[in-house]
Amino acid sequence: MLAWAGTTAAAPFDTVNEADFNLRKVAGKPKADCEAFYSVTTSEVTVVSARHMGDHCRVSGVLPAEIRFEVNLPDQWNGRMLMTGNGGLAGQPPEDKSYQALRDHHLALGFATVYTDTGHDNRVHPGGTFAHQRLDTLIDYGYRAVHLTSLASKALIRNYYGKKIRYSYFMGCSNGGRQALMEAQRFPEDFDGILAGAPANDFTGLKFSQTQRMSALLAKPFTPEEVDVLADHIYLRCDGSDGHVDGLLSDPRTCDFDPVQHLPRCDGPDTVDCFDNEEVDALVKYYAPVNLAGKQVYPAHPKGSEGRGPGYGGRVHSGWVPWIISESGRPIMDVLGADFFRYIVFTQDDPDYAWTDFDFSTPPDHLEYTRDILDAVNPDLSRFRDRGGKLLSYFGWADPDINPLTAIAYHDQVNAETQGEANEFYRLFMVPGMFHCSGGPGPTHFDAMMPLIEWVEKGRAPKAITGYHKLDGEVVFSRPLCPWPQQAVYAEGDVKDASAWQCR
Repeated sequence: MLAWAGTTAAAPFDTVNEADFNLRKVAGKPKADCEAFYSVTTSEVTVVSARHMGDHCRVSGVLPAEIRFEVNLPDQWNGRMLMTGNGGLAGQPPEDKSYQALRDHHLALGFATVYTDTGHDNRVHPGGTFAHQRLDTLIDYGYRAVHLTSLASKALIRNYYGKKIRYSYFMGCSNGGRQALMEAQRFPEDFDGILAGAPANDFTGLKFSQTQRMSALLAKPFTPEEVDVLADHIYLRCDGSDGHVDGLLSDPRTCDFDPVQHLPRCDGPDTVDCFDNEEVDALVKYYAPVNLAGKQVYPAHPKGSEGRGPGYGGRVHSGWVPWIISESGRPIMDVLGADFFRYIVFTQDDPDYAWTDFDFSTPPDHLEYTRDILDAVNPDLSRFRDRGGKLLSYFGWADPDINPLTAIAYHDQVNAETQGEANEFYRLFMVPGMFHCSGGPGPTHFDAMMPLIEWVEKGRAPKAITGYHKLDGEVVFSRPLCPWPQQAVYAEGDVKDASAWQCR
């Protein structure tokens, strides 16, 4: 679950049958034998296996030094390439069942599918241990593996079908969203359309936020029941600030909830229904901006992720589960954050480093170099724009891990860089009540891939994307997701129907 929680959109290709063009239309068929790829071994790429699997050719290979990749070439090819990104610290092998499910879904639509483990196998090197005294594998993870895999895959696809790819796409969420933005910034020729969900593009800033928030809660850990009570007070205070009491914070920036002022204090023993001074102090630190050496490096975390909604495994729970708190094992944020300090951001690695004791008064000695490798924050997308690329991004307002304000800040920076014309090629959709990449009480079931494809191939920029909230497969309500800075505003009609809302 950790590895693949954030690799894809909430419901990719869910609206494929509603499009006015046939995505599955065959544009090419094999002109070469699949097994002929076995002879491909050069200084740049080595094919390990090439087998015809009934309706497609599967090629597994390695790029220097240990970048594993897989390309699947359907017999009925729609002329497009689709690469999927990696969640967390990557390293998921092509044998991972979650990846295979995505691959098979995309193959059925006619895509040539592409994937890489980014240069390490997390079964051998779990977490961030792949970077232990290894600069090369860190760079592979940061950006090199995705780029080299895209180049090698395009060559294999051209060889197999005897023609060029019509369109190439990349989709990913979380770290996959960071990979997506890195591609647009560094390698604008690789993909025509890029889908970046909840991008962890300010990667280093996120890690400092994770250690501040986890250390805040160490002294006084919260139980799931206590987080539910906290959520009740937050939503009592702030739900309705958008004009509707609907269990959603449509824009958490309007929420003025303050733990010091708005939580009931314990007069006696600490119980679930009250908060003692230690708990309040912990929450103040948890929600505070992150300062490093006296300079803010990450914004204050918005309220909203404390609320309950459908999460991993279909269970209804707080967005803090299993990111901030866990009923079994380490919270995900602890797993993802600790190894950054142990193996990445200091010159000397220390596998035993107590990351929640990090001293914010002094930056790590390897920070700037780490930023160059991992952060995808360059607002200059002019090369991607000028070659006709389209970038679509989405982010949940109730994300418990990555701060949604970072997505808005990046879009604003790109907009300033382009003199107010960012939406001509880059559109951001904020999703009320969505947890990290999926789940939550909001309209979290939506298809962002078909709008991206229509934008790239038909020139139709998405004016809105309809999001649905589903329980047990049934639609509870729908709402339009709007391109930033527009937001959904109620107009008239059934408040549970998207047609009653307008993007303004």
